[in-house]
Amino acid sequence: METGQSNNGNERCIISKGSSWFSQFRNASNPWMARYVYALFFLVANLLAWAARDYGRGALTEMERLKGCNGGKDCLGAEGVLRVSLGCFIFYIIMFLSTAGTSKLNVTRDTWHSGWWSVKIVLWIAMTVIPFLLPSEFIQIYGEVAHFGAGVFLLIQLVSIIRFITWLNECCESEKYAARCQIHVMFFATTAYVICLVGIILMYICEPTGENCIRKSDSATKTDWLSIISFVVAILAIVIATFSTGIDSKCFQFRKDDTPAEDDVPYGYGFFHFVFATGAMYFAMLLIGWNSHHSMRKWTIDVGWTSTWVRIINEWLAVCVYLWILVAPILWKNRHAGST
Repeated sequence: METGQSNNGNERCIISKGSSWFSQFRNASNPWMARYVYALFFLVANLLAWAARDYGRGALTEMERLKGCNGGKDCLGAEGVLRVSLGCFIFYIIMFLSTAGTSKLNVTRDTWHSGWWSVKIVLWIAMTVIPFLLPSEFIQIYGEVAHFGAGVFLLIQLVSIIRFITWLNECCESEKYAARCQIHVMFFATTAYVICLVGIILMYICEPTGENCIRKSDSATKTDWLSIISFVVAILAIVIATFSTGIDSKCFQFRKDDTPAEDDVPYGYGFFHFVFATGAMYFAMLLIGWNSHHSMRKWTIDVGWTSTWVRIINEWLAVCVYLWILVAPILWKNRHAGST
């Protein structure tokens, strides 16, 4: 009798914890866990865009019913990627507009950001479906705008990375870690330069010019495991980079604030969603090679000469931003000294 009562008590406890967890997942405010759910939405959108590009032909019969798809052909390939990207972009822009400026925990916008997942799942599904009802002309316009949105994402990522490098350098130069970090930093910097140079050389040799490039692309009809592994790693890298940059809103704060209060939000919600919105445009550009008229083979990402030049320009921009970060403090210091 006691064993039966004990078992019933354990079952009620498990059911109570399960219902409590579900209620917390639906309505409670937990901004740290919310980050991973938004990242999961973003990952699923990446996979849907890839499926629309590489395996959209299998869904052609179902898409023939959609008027905006013009018999299904306008919802496949590069345009299918843009339609999924547009839905993801709209979802995160809605979240950006509804959470921007949130500064305190346990307020309405904080609860909306960190909870109400059943409502947001329905919203995300609706935003994913709606772009497939839009005409092709509107999608092409979005594709042009996405070039600039992807550029904004790259710029935000550059600033975040450079700020991290600056922080790491300041940390290593401090009295506490100076002796220990000096050799490690020199070794790390030298290794990074060597890897970058080797990588640039190898990327140039994958991109041969003239007829060799055409023959190589025509003969590479079968997908090898290296391409599949590279594709999976690239998709995960996009999600991780977007996630890590999204919670790094402090990299754009040029003055140090006071010690945050206990009820302050742990990261900028608006900035977080804005990074994901621009990231939606960025993954679309990678999947179509930054050119909606460029045909991409299965299990490939960010290939072609357009993508190559984007990477080159991104490197030039990184140099300019880094030089500005080095020169700006000197200029501001001289200007402040001259005014006083």
